Amino acid sequence: MSQHERIDADGIGGVRVRGWEITSCRRPILSNAAIEEYAAELGFNVPEMIFGNSYLCARQCATGKGIELRALDALRLVDTGPDSAKSVRVQIADGWTEFSRRNRSDITDVIRPFDWTFSTCYRGTAQGLSFSASDAGIDYQKLKVREEILFYDENVLFEDDLGDNGTSQLSYKVRVMPSGFFILQRFFLRVDGVLFRIFDSRIYHEFGTDTVAREFSTREAPFDDVKSRLPKKKRDDEDLSLLNNIQFADEAMANPIVEHEVARL
Repeated sequence: MSQHERIDADGIGGVRVRGWEITSCRRPILSNAAIEEYAAELGFNVPEMIFGNSYLCARQCATGKGIELRALDALRLVDTGPDSAKSVRVQIADGWTEFSRRNRSDITDVIRPFDWTFSTCYRGTAQGLSFSASDAGIDYQKLKVREEILFYDENVLFEDDLGDNGTSQLSYKVRVMPSGFFILQRFFLRVDGVLFRIFDSRIYHEFGTDTVAREFSTREAPFDDVKSRLPKKKRDDEDLSLLNNIQFADEAMANPIVEHEVARL
């Protein structure tokens, strides 16, 4: 039996084990006042559902080193270049920023062009860690070993329906075992009639070692390519509900482009 201490208080769950504290915090959707503050800081309208006070934190107790996942840090990486609003084209794309202005007129003074899909290459916020490229990836064979689950949680950091044109979501899952912890953060994008996109950040630490491994992968596929993988129902109708299933889209897309990184504690 692994020596560990569970954490469960005020919306925060987690565990302390082997010199690490891993916590997952769940908080409600931001208030209107908080949304205005975020929009003012970022310079664009934030997603309609943003859990700005929720977070995941994995921290080494002795050094304070670790990594966090937070919505605001992720949104800071959304493209705000002059052509960013046209990075993904749909019928309404050219007018999306103006549409967003009209519906949130109280903060129009801070709005500039931005990637209306909220695509973000966020890999987590490192605390005292410096990641560098590595040839070695995560040892998934170790993760396949059956172990006691000391703590598990999954949470959404932000989500938007893109004006009824799809889904943009950033979420995470965390699993803590006696041997280490594994984190999957996923940005998922579905733009109806245009494309699917998945950005994954996987983080793994084996307790007792002096490294933290991170993998960042990207995948993108035309909408119709994923739709073509839908199973046929009776009368040859397609089960379109599966297009809302992130796991189905994940399995229907091609192999990702993966970057391996490592940081020393």
